[in-house]
Amino acid sequence: MMRDAVFSALRTYSMLRKDDCVTVGLSGGADSVCLLHILSVLQAELSVTLQAVHVHHGIRGAAADRDEQFCRAYCESLHIPLTVEHADVPKISRETHESTEACGRRLRYEAFRCVAGENGKIATAHTADDNAETVLLNLTRGTGLRGLCGIPPVRGNIIRPLIFVTREQVERYCAENGLDYVTDETNFSAEYSRNRIRLEVMPVLKALNPSVVTGISGMTARLRTDSTALEQQANLLLQSFSNAEKIPLEPLTHAPPSVANRALQRILEDKIGETPAALHITAVYGLLFKNASISLPSGVTVRSRNGYLEFPNREECSEWAYLLDLTHFPMEKNTPAGVVKIQKYTRKDLQNLHKDLLANAVDCVKIKGTVTLRSRRAGDRFAFPKRAVGKSLKKWMNEAKIPPESRNAVPLLANGDGEILWIGGVGASANALPCTATDTFFVLTLSYGGNTNA
Repeated sequence: MMRDAVFSALRTYSMLRKDDCVTVGLSGGADSVCLLHILSVLQAELSVTLQAVHVHHGIRGAAADRDEQFCRAYCESLHIPLTVEHADVPKISRETHESTEACGRRLRYEAFRCVAGENGKIATAHTADDNAETVLLNLTRGTGLRGLCGIPPVRGNIIRPLIFVTREQVERYCAENGLDYVTDETNFSAEYSRNRIRLEVMPVLKALNPSVVTGISGMTARLRTDSTALEQQANLLLQSFSNAEKIPLEPLTHAPPSVANRALQRILEDKIGETPAALHITAVYGLLFKNASISLPSGVTVRSRNGYLEFPNREECSEWAYLLDLTHFPMEKNTPAGVVKIQKYTRKDLQNLHKDLLANAVDCVKIKGTVTLRSRRAGDRFAFPKRAVGKSLKKWMNEAKIPPESRNAVPLLANGDGEILWIGGVGASANALPCTATDTFFVLTLSYGGNTNA
């Protein structure tokens, strides 16, 4: 049964060729133990070489050390070379602001690719149960056809030979062949969404239909065929204007919406360098039927005009600066971002001003030398009030996803020594805010498009 299911996947999706080197991801769990064993049994028949990779995530202490030792002993018993990679996932995830689950997955695949090399095949032990859980998880997020297709049996050089095999079949195979395996206790934690699907949702569905996993597996295979056909139509559509600076609207408007949306997704991926969200694809599709423009979060502008879809290059704002005479109030200065108004107050006003205005107040005592209202400069740093630690403006603008062409428009109030006292739309720095001993202070407001950002 296992042999037939694996051969079916290998042949249906042309996963392996003669003389391939296959790198198997080995966690030590039942699925990966089963995968490595069945491939070792079929190795001579498939004419491939095998190696394995185990990633120690630095999460589960002694249990993770146990898993590593198990994998070493298991590979030694099969005479298969093993590479062990160590990663401090908790530390790295904090630095990258990823969840530990997402960070661990990314680092695993990086390790697999590193060991496999550019042309090597990577085999992971995803089963039909994993596929069913993925489909259900995608459903909860409002997926489209691609999400209903589940885990792809082949993605680039990554193959999933167990994709037609159920978890029950894996455990039976391990029992029949006397294969030991380790169990990750985090698999039983309801903290992770996928675990809740496995532990709480799947049992209910299996009570309704014991064959629900194979049913979902068959559905994904059929939908994958439909999805491939739509992708092929989208590719043909894209070929008609692949070298065009502007995208003609007519071919897109005459194509079925499902084909046009797929073509637009590919176009946007090329323009913004990442997969766009479904709502952004829908918004751009709406431009096919009217002259209008929209700005995507990536900073890319999309415009429909005179029968074409255009991606105009927004001109970068030039550097600018105003030397301020702080003896005349109130004063106003026109900046690329809008009008900056500066007013002077005294201590008695502190209790009467709205908190939004107070967040934009600069203590007069903190003024040093000639004050300048200007655009950013290399090396600028800012002490954010809630953090009270300095951060470079470049890093902040990257994190805030401010488009490069708009960064010089952001107004800054700078001391004579270059210290940034205030940022339009952010507020005063932690070092410049008034305190109970303040006698006089300035409040800056930024107005743009008829709105005031205090």
